[in-house]
Amino acid sequence: MALIRNFPLPSDRMAIISTLLNIEDAVVLEYGPEGTTHFSMNFFNKLGQDYPDRLFTTGVDDSDIVMGSTENLERGIFELDALYSPKAIFVLTSSVTSIIGTDIAGICDSLQSKVQSRLIPVNTSGLGADYSAGLRKIYLQLAELFVQPAVVKQSKRYNILGASPLHYRAESDICEIESLLREAFGYELLHCFAMNMTTEALAELSSAELNIVLAAEALPCAEYLQSVTGTTYVYLPPYGYSQTKEFLKSVAAVIGQPVKEDMLQRLAEKNRRLKMFLNSPLLSRTPGTVFLKGDYDTVKGLGAFFKELKFNVAHSVCTHKITGTAAEGIEYFKEEKDYLQLLPSIRHCLIMADEDTIANTDATNFKVCVSHPCYSHRTIAKHLPFMGERGADMLFEYIQQYVNM
Repeated sequence: MALIRNFPLPSDRMAIISTLLNIEDAVVLEYGPEGTTHFSMNFFNKLGQDYPDRLFTTGVDDSDIVMGSTENLERGIFELDALYSPKAIFVLTSSVTSIIGTDIAGICDSLQSKVQSRLIPVNTSGLGADYSAGLRKIYLQLAELFVQPAVVKQSKRYNILGASPLHYRAESDICEIESLLREAFGYELLHCFAMNMTTEALAELSSAELNIVLAAEALPCAEYLQSVTGTTYVYLPPYGYSQTKEFLKSVAAVIGQPVKEDMLQRLAEKNRRLKMFLNSPLLSRTPGTVFLKGDYDTVKGLGAFFKELKFNVAHSVCTHKITGTAAEGIEYFKEEKDYLQLLPSIRHCLIMADEDTIANTDATNFKVCVSHPCYSHRTIAKHLPFMGERGADMLFEYIQQYVNM
């Protein structure tokens, strides 16, 4: 096995727990060692997920593993049901209890009639799959478990699918999508799946007229919702002025309502000013070179934005394994050492990446954090997106600083 020097990639298990912690009237019970849950809580706190009384562990010892005892798990389920009365208890395996084949589905089934909470087993070992696969799995599973297909549609309401605390500045991007669709069409957000949800909200996902997909991991969920509820979706995370225009036009085509013309003109004028600025012969660094690293949709969207501006895209590095067909030029490094060996050659670039990459590249670069891991601060502001018009405005400012270095 290759040595990992810096920050290991979050596993599918971490993504699943992170998503489930966003369901406000449910709790997560992990059947595993106390130490793994302690690590999980530290990790989620770094992402700003401070959810008290939602993540619990039974604790297991050598005897439990050797003898296959599940008494602690059963007792934990009864205690959670009595103490918190959650709408649902998600019962998760850990790596070790998954490997030994603990039948949590059978346990949940046998105990369901004895508790008020809905018991939902989730098998996840955290071995061999990364957070992208975990998000894909849990989004679809939650839709299959909770969504009610026969629901009257709510006029001018939409859902956002694929928002996750694992996405850097997710709250800001959500607010920007809300602002765009409110101004362009008078549409209002119904639910944001899966951040700050309830089990009732999960059931109501089918009542929206439209689903906005912000991450590829939510596509199977969006396709499922379309098949069982008839709700169409738009998948075009908007990075830059041109992509924002295309995003709004895609929504307009689905809902049969035109985009406000003054909005389109404003985006076109800002894009013209950006390109005119980059054509100035007085700039010290044009065309520029950009180095990108982040989740798939971030590097894909930013890559298209910078290519439109005639930047040289030195590398577009995806932080997770890519499921399906990747956009041209997007890379994934299976071995960390191969990625670290690449970084010393990155000079005089606009680096838009995670803080680990930023720390390992030299001072000739202009550096902007756009993805996790981010260990120097927690994101609090909700008005600093990378998507949409305001995101493009912020990118414009970064570009100005870079080309004037």
